[in-house]
Amino acid sequence: MPYFATWDAETPGREWWRRCRPRIGRTLAAGVLVGVLIGLLIGGVLAVRQVQPDTLILWSKYKFAQGAAAVGLASMQITWPGERGETITSVDEMLKTPGLDSWAALVSKKIGGAALPSLLGGFLAFLATALWSAARDKNDWNVAGRPEPVAAPAPLPVVLPFVQPRVDSPPPPQHESRVEPPPPIITAPVPQPVSPPAQPSAPPPVLSPSPPEARPMARPPSPPATAPVGKPGLSYEAYWGLTELPFENVPDPKFYFPTAMHEEALHRLLYGVQTRKGALLITGEVGSGKTLLSRELSLHLSGQQYDVALIANPSFGTEDFLTEVLYQLGIEPTKSKVKLLHLLNERLLENYKRGKQTVVVIDEAQTIQDDQIFEELRLLLNFQLNDRFLLTLVLIGQPELNDRVMTLKQFAQRISIKYHLVYFSAQQTTEYIQFRMKAVKCGREVFHEDALDIIYKQSGGIPRNINTLCDLCLLIGFMDHAAGVDAKIVERAAAERGQLGLF
Repeated sequence: MPYFATWDAETPGREWWRRCRPRIGRTLAAGVLVGVLIGLLIGGVLAVRQVQPDTLILWSKYKFAQGAAAVGLASMQITWPGERGETITSVDEMLKTPGLDSWAALVSKKIGGAALPSLLGGFLAFLATALWSAARDKNDWNVAGRPEPVAAPAPLPVVLPFVQPRVDSPPPPQHESRVEPPPPIITAPVPQPVSPPAQPSAPPPVLSPSPPEARPMARPPSPPATAPVGKPGLSYEAYWGLTELPFENVPDPKFYFPTAMHEEALHRLLYGVQTRKGALLITGEVGSGKTLLSRELSLHLSGQQYDVALIANPSFGTEDFLTEVLYQLGIEPTKSKVKLLHLLNERLLENYKRGKQTVVVIDEAQTIQDDQIFEELRLLLNFQLNDRFLLTLVLIGQPELNDRVMTLKQFAQRISIKYHLVYFSAQQTTEYIQFRMKAVKCGREVFHEDALDIIYKQSGGIPRNINTLCDLCLLIGFMDHAAGVDAKIVERAAAERGQLGLF
């Protein structure tokens, strides 16, 4: 039986418990409510920082599809991004998409990183709320433990006997009340300063005009009060409050923007590499982020499990191409082609014995001029065991690469996974610009809404054009001391780019 249930009316503390129990309940309820809300808020913010909203939506659809399949709703129709845009497919077909499970596991790992901080934040919020509520009701709790005050009886009137004064005692002297006038205030005369005798005034000095070189130059106009204050320099980072330039056209993985399209391409590549599918092909329009995708892929292939060779410029001859592959794998090349192939075979077998996978990523593969190199690549895929390839080949290039590969039927048959990247939509363009600005620690909205619409129309949703146009807009805004990038600045930057024939 609970201890409190055995209390009787005479048990010490029972009255205090009876009075304070509602306050304790309110304190715990408020702490739990605030803790849950703060925990969900922290978890949501961290999850969004780890994973983009488009990826979260895809991940939620995947988890929903798993739940639907578990309860026998495998035939339910659901939208899912395909190679050419959103398509409607069944839950069962969607779950059979190659590489989807590995991609979902990767996203789940990123989201899981927000669980511990959210739990800790929720617990601290619970403690803070409970302590604050307890401190607020502290006086009530102390009063509740005291016994009820008993009203004191009204004091009885005291009747004193009448006492006559003694006859022999003289009467007290009577003094007349007189108001003494205040003493007069005597003011001493203040000595006046004696002014010296007037001197004859000197003639005013004649000012000669200063030479032109000594005159002060006109100051440049100061920026408006609403504009950020930054040190002048050759670049605009300090003016806009940035840590670095946000729109450089370089494949820095820090600026990888995980749209649903790019994430789909990435998890297909990861699936093909992890399951040793042989040859993989990723194509995309000019400036659609293919090179940045290849760098992001390299980050996911750890050095302990993968041996990666990244070839950024494949426009070599046949022997030079094999030499470059060996060099990227860390093998000292030789001039003999037979020796090159032997060295490569030895490295593949060595990696297999050590549990490592060998991956060759060829970026800008459309620049390969000699079809003989494609034949060499097909022969490299012959380095295999009975049950697996010893080498995974990833080709990344522009749309004409797909047309060229399809003409080489023997090589095209080795392609197991393909995907095509397209340009951004208007919404993705806005999110892309905001993502880039947040990546360089920008704490405010620099690009106005009307400016974002014009940027999309002028750039066509091409990431490379977006970078070039936004970079010029920030430079013009910096030189004009603007508080933000508006439509006029974008139109001016687009006109400059148009005159150069770049748009």
